[in-house]
Amino acid sequence: MHRSSSRAPRRWGLAFASALAAVALSVPLAAHAAAEPEAAAADAAPLPALQVEGNRIVDANGDDVALRGVSVLAPEQNDLCEYCNARPTSELIDVAVDWNSRVVRLPVTEIGATTDLAAYDAQYIAPYVTQAVERGVYLIIDLHLVRNYGDAAGAVPRSTVERFWDYIAPIYGSNPNVVFEVFNEPISPASWTTWKDYIQPVVDGIREVAPDTLLLMGSPQWSTMLNGALTDPIVGDDIAYVYHLYPNQGAPTTALLDQKFGTAAQTLPVVVSEFGWNPPGEFSDSITAGTTTNWGVPFRTYMDARPWIGWQAWILDNFWKPQMFDYDWNILAGEHQGQFVKDWLAGSPNTSPCADHDAIGAGVQVSSQNSASTPGSKAVDGDCSDAGRWLSAVGDTTPTATLTLAQPLDVASVGIYSGYGTSTGTVLVDFSVEVHTNAGWQTVATVTGNTQGAREIAVGVAGVDQLRLVVTNPSASTTEAKIARVHEIAVHAG
Repeated sequence: MHRSSSRAPRRWGLAFASALAAVALSVPLAAHAAAEPEAAAADAAPLPALQVEGNRIVDANGDDVALRGVSVLAPEQNDLCEYCNARPTSELIDVAVDWNSRVVRLPVTEIGATTDLAAYDAQYIAPYVTQAVERGVYLIIDLHLVRNYGDAAGAVPRSTVERFWDYIAPIYGSNPNVVFEVFNEPISPASWTTWKDYIQPVVDGIREVAPDTLLLMGSPQWSTMLNGALTDPIVGDDIAYVYHLYPNQGAPTTALLDQKFGTAAQTLPVVVSEFGWNPPGEFSDSITAGTTTNWGVPFRTYMDARPWIGWQAWILDNFWKPQMFDYDWNILAGEHQGQFVKDWLAGSPNTSPCADHDAIGAGVQVSSQNSASTPGSKAVDGDCSDAGRWLSAVGDTTPTATLTLAQPLDVASVGIYSGYGTSTGTVLVDFSVEVHTNAGWQTVATVTGNTQGAREIAVGVAGVDQLRLVVTNPSASTTEAKIARVHEIAVHAG
């Protein structure tokens, strides 16, 4: 799904700048050699063809295939951002493969009733199919329409979708590396029955020329109604159903995700072909605003327990939201999603920046504590649950916590985790972060009007031996005690 910005002339733009101190991109973005794609692909063995058995996607040997990977920016949108340093799509696909993606999702966006499909394919699809074969990954050709569907004014008529697949399906239907995502995000009418009536003839037409290609099937309301397929599935073999999930749909609890797609995935093959988050700010919006600690970690926990559900993270780019890189192609880390997705694909442990940082166990002196069970030491214990909080005393007008580090560090950023449960009214509102070096104390950030339970603060100071959090407004709540509630002060060296 495209994400908006007031700065950009197009709906998928975003604004520049982030408070996060990013970790440098470790994967070289060497240009892909596109001059001789046929020669390069000639020696590459195709992947096993995919098919559906029950609620699983399997290969020709019947082995489960976890379609885990990322989406890249639509190639035709690559040069639209005037304030981005664009990279060719081929380079991004190389990065995706180097990140251990099993599949790359390639959006196709500029398709209409009169599009020259031969020219479009030659420029925006064919080179990347060749590259996918060469690099040994599956490629999803994603008809990335985000529109109402049907015959109403402004909607996408079925003839437009049929026209695209009537051209594309015969070309790639025999390529086992290729998967078709038939219609990315139909919006309205919000009816599974109406949607099935619309899309079934498209599927039938694809099957006439591509009888064995795995099809990914969206649903109305931005691909959030796949449960309709439980009682009335699309007719045909080798069809998997997609779900698109973002933080605006709620905290990713087991109960929520079961209701949205997890229960269906016990019966149907399901792929979460879009999900993503970044903290509130420059790299997210009202749909995608979330944090690694409170959204990414529990979502991964759920998905890791259900490895038969495939996923493609949105989006490996520095343009569309929620992107994984800043404008200088530094991977967004901390509470942003970029480093987390890379680590997930690599099989690294599922940890939050709150639970794994460079000040765990540091010495802490606080101005006050609410009780013996809420001491300052809990601000650096790696526990971001409500039980792992430092609480200041009632009447402390400037709650302060001073950390003494075991050794001087070059501090890249500090995560301030505060509040109670899911309440935004109990997070720290106004506070400053100070660091101490041989030169003395200096203020590195002053935050006012905060509403975020997890706030990443850029520091960029070398030789830090102490760090201080000074709170001047601990809470916006009018019903809770006016105290500082701090889950963690997470120091990230770099």
